[in-house]
Amino acid sequence: MIRSLRLRLVLISTLVSGVAIVGVSLLAWYFMERAVRESVDVRLEAISGRILRDLHPRADLQLLGRRIQLTHEDEILEKLLLLHVQDDVNDVVVFSSLDDGEKLREQFPPGFPQKPEIPGSRPNWNAPISPGAGPMKGGKQGKGGPPRFEEDFPPREIPPPPGRRPDELDLTEEEWREIEREFFALGPQQRKGERKAEAFETRGRMESQYATIDFEGQEWRIVVSQGRGYSTLAGLDLTRSTAELNRFKNGFLFGIPLAILLIGFGGWLVADRALRPIRKIAVMASDVTAQSLSQRIEEVEHSDVEIEHLITVLNAMMDRLETGFSHANRFSADVSHELKTPITVMQAEIETALQESVADSPEETRLLVLREEVGRLKSITQSLMLLSQADVGELIRKSDPISLSEELQSLVEDAEIVAEGAGISVAASLSPDVEVRGDPVLLRQALLNLINNAIKYNVPEGDVSVILTVPSDHAMISIENSSEGISPADQEKIFDRFYRVDQSRSRGVDGFGLGLSLAQAVVKGHGGTIDLIVEEEKRTRFEVRFPLSRGDS
Repeated sequence: MIRSLRLRLVLISTLVSGVAIVGVSLLAWYFMERAVRESVDVRLEAISGRILRDLHPRADLQLLGRRIQLTHEDEILEKLLLLHVQDDVNDVVVFSSLDDGEKLREQFPPGFPQKPEIPGSRPNWNAPISPGAGPMKGGKQGKGGPPRFEEDFPPREIPPPPGRRPDELDLTEEEWREIEREFFALGPQQRKGERKAEAFETRGRMESQYATIDFEGQEWRIVVSQGRGYSTLAGLDLTRSTAELNRFKNGFLFGIPLAILLIGFGGWLVADRALRPIRKIAVMASDVTAQSLSQRIEEVEHSDVEIEHLITVLNAMMDRLETGFSHANRFSADVSHELKTPITVMQAEIETALQESVADSPEETRLLVLREEVGRLKSITQSLMLLSQADVGELIRKSDPISLSEELQSLVEDAEIVAEGAGISVAASLSPDVEVRGDPVLLRQALLNLINNAIKYNVPEGDVSVILTVPSDHAMISIENSSEGISPADQEKIFDRFYRVDQSRSRGVDGFGLGLSLAQAVVKGHGGTIDLIVEEEKRTRFEVRFPLSRGDS
């Protein structure tokens, strides 16, 4: 799970933007491809539609084939256009650019094209039409029937060139041009009538079917148009269109990742700017400690309403914490101070009573128990007073030079006496002339607590080692002992006040759970650190580091 809010914001914004960009790109690609296909289909429809309109009973098929060749010769030679025109009624090929039509048809999809019913005959354009059966001259409407084209526009035969038969195809270019000029040399009314006739013949009868096939290593868009017994097959090479689409596709493939990267970078900058006030709040809040609870978070300049609300809530929370903490500290200090006098009086009275009591009497036994409990109560009171002073930063009030080497040597000698009765060996390795500054009494008490814990929380016939070294610019004290191990849950709470591991409770080890808390407070008060290290071989080690006094190395 990603724990960084900024990274999550960047990923979410990039993901949403990326999905949007990809979606829009796919949609644009779809419409672009569709537009290209439609443009190809429109051109194919124009080619096949014009050819079908020219195919009527009065047309000279040979002449029409030559015209088709002249019109589309360049594209056919470049193999960009396929054309095949056929009279289905008479089974005559009008024009074909295909070398092997059957090979092309093998690439057609199943059932393509679906041929419409071929008429058995076509209307006789030259047959006379009864008067009044259709639109009359001048555009008047008769009683019904087909249009009277012959009456309005008499048929016109296109004569072949002098000395040539219509079925001859070996005409020169100039001869064909002359034929075309004569064929189209009709007046406006005649051309209008021709268009009306062609519209009448083709309206509702031309059927077109489209397909995309692979033929001779190229992709072709094919249309087959059929009507009035004629059929045309037209195909356009999609290479150019596909190349254009591929350029757009490559642009998308390059542009989309680049756009997503730019969006991610922009999202990172935006998230960084948005979280900048929160980082400032975190820095200011980190400066608020138990010794400086009076500090408050300053308002961030040009901050948003949400940030201002957060600052207000945090400052109000620190007001409550300061009030509660000051009350707790004052109560702890007052109680410790108030208990100090009666405990001292009780301890003095018990000592006096012990001197006056008869040896080995029941009264002496009770007084010894009372003296022990009063001593425990006095120790707890003193520890609480010291901890309350540490909470407000008033624990260390001295900065005297302290010889760690001598203090530890003295503590180790005392510990050997205590450990001998428990069957535990104590070993020491102390660097000489190591000196720090601070309160000698508190520092001795903190180190004594650590050594006593190493003896108390040990295994039968275990060992304790005390090592003093100077790794660099600080002094390091390692107090290590053999133990039954400390669980990870206990390791996190071992420095909490009044906390004791379950194993120590079951074994009835003396203590009330303030020794390590006090040791930590004293070490931190001297500018040092204390760490617990539990090794797999069931070895427990406390590492204490102190800054050296000036002049030591």
